[in-house]
Amino acid sequence: MLLGLGPINKNIIPIIIGSVFAFFNRLLFTSDVTILFNHAIIINIYVSASRILAVIPFIIFKIKSTRNKNSHKNIMNNNVELLYKNPTKALIKDQWKYILLSSAIFFIQSILMIYSMKIKSNFWIFEIIFTCIFYYLIFKIKLYKHHYLSIVIIILTGLIIDLSFKNLQNDIIDNWPFLLLRLLREILFSLREVIDKYIMEKKFCSIYELSMYNGLINLILLGIFSLLNYYYFSIDNFEEYFNNFNGIELLVLIGMMITQFGLYICSLFTSKNNTPCHVFIIYIFGQLAYYTDFSTNSIIFIICLIFILFISLIFNEIIEIKCFGLEENTRNNIAKRAKIEELNIQENSSLYENDDNLSQTERDEERHKSSIELFSGDYEN
Repeated sequence: MLLGLGPINKNIIPIIIGSVFAFFNRLLFTSDVTILFNHAIIINIYVSASRILAVIPFIIFKIKSTRNKNSHKNIMNNNVELLYKNPTKALIKDQWKYILLSSAIFFIQSILMIYSMKIKSNFWIFEIIFTCIFYYLIFKIKLYKHHYLSIVIIILTGLIIDLSFKNLQNDIIDNWPFLLLRLLREILFSLREVIDKYIMEKKFCSIYELSMYNGLINLILLGIFSLLNYYYFSIDNFEEYFNNFNGIELLVLIGMMITQFGLYICSLFTSKNNTPCHVFIIYIFGQLAYYTDFSTNSIIFIICLIFILFISLIFNEIIEIKCFGLEENTRNNIAKRAKIEELNIQENSSLYENDDNLSQTERDEERHKSSIELFSGDYEN
């Protein structure tokens, strides 16, 4: 068979759930019963506030951890108890530098989104290559043939879509400065994804803490920016939104915050348990929601997105292509080769141990037999 499945485990669950949240979140953006999505600053405030909802699972997690710790406290001595404590104070302080950096990048992303909302080109396809670059620089991961091939196919497919529907041509002619801002936004998005993984994996920050602090910091920064907007910039008309706030707007607000929170938490779980590149799968699936009117153009977009989704599964080794040697350096096959090498080393070690148990006479006889066999082989050749 040309196709096969890579290792499937429980780590795929956040990807599936996150894809569902992404789809319904993007579906809300296509709704015409609300004026919320005409107000970019307000959207970003709600997005930041949704991340603070992580305080609920964070408190539950802390309560359970405290109970578990107390239940084991009587059977632990002082040395063992150290293993259950949090990282050192110096390490915790070091967390904050990266959390602030991640939050600052998210805030800049929010501002760039405000100015680049008019862009129609699908520049989100470049996230895959930027994420790989930052992931390589920070975590020193290696890319193989199936990675490079997948990146090229994904980017070419996205560019063909934009060129075919003249999205890219129109954006270059009408909005080229904002097109550059959109590209910068995708670069920052990829950088933040990798930094978040670094914070969780290397700085021992929990997913809920990261979400909570990120949301709180950005809510404060966006609050300051909103005041500046109200008195000086007038980018967003707050009065128009709140004067027309009704029951429908409230339902849309609740739906957006719940789906946004679920999307972000699942993305963090996906990045922590897999790689930041796996998060790309979630956002591709979410893009399908923009084309649910099933017009001719939408059907073409859906087909292309499904193809990009398929290639992204190959990139992340959820699906393996078993031809042209593309499957040789998947994590699954590398692990198998490592296991085989380990077994060979163990077998050789056992042979050496057996040799040590032989007497000197037996060793001489073994060498004599080996030399005769070697000579016989040369003679036959």
